[in-house]
Amino acid sequence: MLIAQITDAHIVEKDRHYMGDPATKIHERLFRVISYLNNLDPQPDFILFTGDVVDKGEKECYVQLRELLEPLKAPFYVIPGNHDVREEMRSAFYDQPYMPLSGFIQYAIEEQPLRLIAIDTLEQGSAYGMICDERLGWIEKTLEQEPAKPTLLFMHHPPVKIGVNLFDAINCRAPLQFEILVRNYKNIVGILAGHTHQGYVTSFAGKPCFIAPSIAPSHYITPASAERVSALELDDPAVSLYEWHEGTVIISQVRRVKEDYRRIDWTELAHVR
Repeated sequence: MLIAQITDAHIVEKDRHYMGDPATKIHERLFRVISYLNNLDPQPDFILFTGDVVDKGEKECYVQLRELLEPLKAPFYVIPGNHDVREEMRSAFYDQPYMPLSGFIQYAIEEQPLRLIAIDTLEQGSAYGMICDERLGWIEKTLEQEPAKPTLLFMHHPPVKIGVNLFDAINCRAPLQFEILVRNYKNIVGILAGHTHQGYVTSFAGKPCFIAPSIAPSHYITPASAERVSALELDDPAVSLYEWHEGTVIISQVRRVKEDYRRIDWTELAHVR
C-alpha cells in the first residue's frame, strides 16, 4: 500500500502570489508535485492533504485549489490547518463522500488493510492546534470500532515539539489522554503531520511521528531560539511517500520535485547501450 502526503500548499487566489512575491511560484509548485504523482508507477492508493491547503481560507483560494487538483489521478483526502477555514473547506469539497456535513472535519478511511483516521486540529483564529474534549471523544470512539486493525493517524499540527521555538509554541495542544490513547492502542502504526514546512521524524507516545516538508517554500529559522523567521527558502516542493505492507513497519521517503524534473529511460543512457 502506497500513501502520498502533501502538506502546506498555501494556495492563493488566481493571479496572486504567496507572500506577495512572484518568486514563490506557489501554484506552479503544486502543479509540479501533482504531475509527479500522476506519473508514479505504481500510483498511490491515497493522497493525504494535511492542512494549510490554502493560505487565507477564502472561497477564491479554494476555487483555485480545486482547479489545480482536477488532473489528480489518485483519490485524495483533505483536513484543515490553521490557515484554512473549516466551513469554506467543507463547501469546496462538498462532493467528497468522506467530508462531514457539519462539525469537525474528522473521518476514517476504511477501504484498505491499513485504516487511516483524519484528526481536525484547527483552532479557528489561532496558529496553534487543539484536540479538545469533543475531538478526543470522537477519536476514542473511532479507535474502539476497530481495535485490532492497523491504523495510521493524520493531522496538521504535530503533537510533539521539534526544538524550534517558533513552531513549538504553535504545535498541537493535546490533553494527556490523547497520548495515553495512542500509546495504549497497539494497532496504531504511526502519525503523519505537517505545519512546520520542514521534514522531521520523531516519535509520540512510542509511535513514529512523520512531520512532512511542505509544498510552499520553507521557513529558515536560525538560531532555533529565534523569535522570528530569518528567511524564506525557495527550495523545491516536497511530497512524502509511505509504503506499508501488512505486518511491517512504515517505510517513508521524501521526494523533492525540481522545476526541470524529468526521467530518462535507463536504456537510453549511453553507458548501458
